[in-house]
Amino acid sequence: MPLTYRHSPLAHVLITFQSLMLLLVHMPIMHAFSTTSTRPFALNIKFIVKPDRQDEFLKVMRNNIHQTMTSEPNALQFFLGKDVDDDNTFYLHEEYKSRADHQDPHSKTKYYDECIAFFGTEPFTEPHIADEYTLAHDGPAEKVKNVEAICLNVELCIKPEVREEFLDVIRNNKAGSDKEPLCLQYSWGENVNTPNTFHFHEEYIGEEGLAAHNAAPHFAVWEEFASKGSPFAKPPIVHKFKALLD
Repeated sequence: MPLTYRHSPLAHVLITFQSLMLLLVHMPIMHAFSTTSTRPFALNIKFIVKPDRQDEFLKVMRNNIHQTMTSEPNALQFFLGKDVDDDNTFYLHEEYKSRADHQDPHSKTKYYDECIAFFGTEPFTEPHIADEYTLAHDGPAEKVKNVEAICLNVELCIKPEVREEFLDVIRNNKAGSDKEPLCLQYSWGENVNTPNTFHFHEEYIGEEGLAAHNAAPHFAVWEEFASKGSPFAKPPIVHKFKALLD
């Protein structure tokens, strides 16, 4: 569901000569995370909603979620949650079989237009943030059903010189996380427009699931990498939230 993007998607803005040249410069390091229409595609979105507009927001979003998941065969996941500390902050996570599936049919539906119309009524206290990324792994084999969970949406901006080490560490972390009995999901990938910016969506069964993940050996490898030198181009962003079910 396209919004006001922090990293502007190609579908919403013209590529300037400068941005095109930047893309060409970074093409070699982007090769492993192709943004072609054939790769699984995801979004992490953050909204800060005015208190008196929350009921409207939730009604519009729940209808969008229901319609998307029941009428779009290539929509794989559409998850809504609320911040654990701030009742006015909400998060989405969406996954599609490809970026093209998000652009068409999703962005050309009546329920999408209803969302855009609602967003035009100024229901937010500040601009919402949407991050688009290509998954670095296969998408789910079938549609993901929303369940009770403790969730994280994460952004990591990595210095180019530690990119390969970072990728090895994260692949190891995902492989281990996928085997955790209390880890429901560990999705990650690279921003479609900004090389070395990575986004994550994680889901755990309760706080005990998150605690078990943080105590796992593969997470210790990540902690060692994160604390060694200064691998981040800017501080990591971590949002923690709970699932909102119908």
